[in-house]
Amino acid sequence: MGALGSRKNTQKRKERLLEFDLNQAQVDRLHGPVGLYIGALTPPEIAVSILAEVIAVKYGIAVPKKI
Repeated sequence: MGALGSRKNTQKRKERLLEFDLNQAQVDRLHGPVGLYIGALTPPEIAVSILAEVIAVKYGIAVPKKI
């Protein structure tokens, strides 16, 4: 599952999820922030970055680690 938000918010979200009935393996499945890092700021740009990542995963292209 993917989630929008900054890397900082993603880390906080994962910490909060561990307080519920989720184990570390389940929390590790959360992918965020979604989308390739292309400097996207506007909603259309963010949508393009997300679709680019989806296409890359679909075709087995290695996606660079997030900064």
